[in-house]
Amino acid sequence: RLLNELGIKFMDIDYLNNEYHKKIKGYENEPENGLRCPLCFELRLDKTASKAKENNFDYFATTLTVSPYKNSQVLNAIGKDIEELTKVKFLYSDFKKKEDGYKRSIELSKKYDLYRQDYCGCLYSKGVNVDE
Repeated sequence: RLLNELGIKFMDIDYLNNEYHKKIKGYENEPENGLRCPLCFELRLDKTASKAKENNFDYFATTLTVSPYKNSQVLNAIGKDIEELTKVKFLYSDFKKKEDGYKRSIELSKKYDLYRQDYCGCLYSKGVNVDE
């Protein structure tokens, strides 16, 4: 709703669960911010950039840079690499640091009744044993 009011086109990309499990095979036991995370970032940002290109978007981005648990430098480096491959601009960001970004994101989420989850989306980071 808010994005429409601002004239910003937005597209959400599916979770890609099967592709994700293939991509991170062998890295399931990595800790949060271990070797599994960049593999996930690459998969998701690549799919996002591809969709952005298909739909003539000017930029692609990720909300993960607002998380205090994710490394924005790693995300931005992967985004830059994908930008060079796809020729779609990546929105470089570290939303958590600029002007209390993380705190502000919580305030805005409450104000606009936006969904927030307490993990990145990876069941391993949430502590779920997916083998059960």
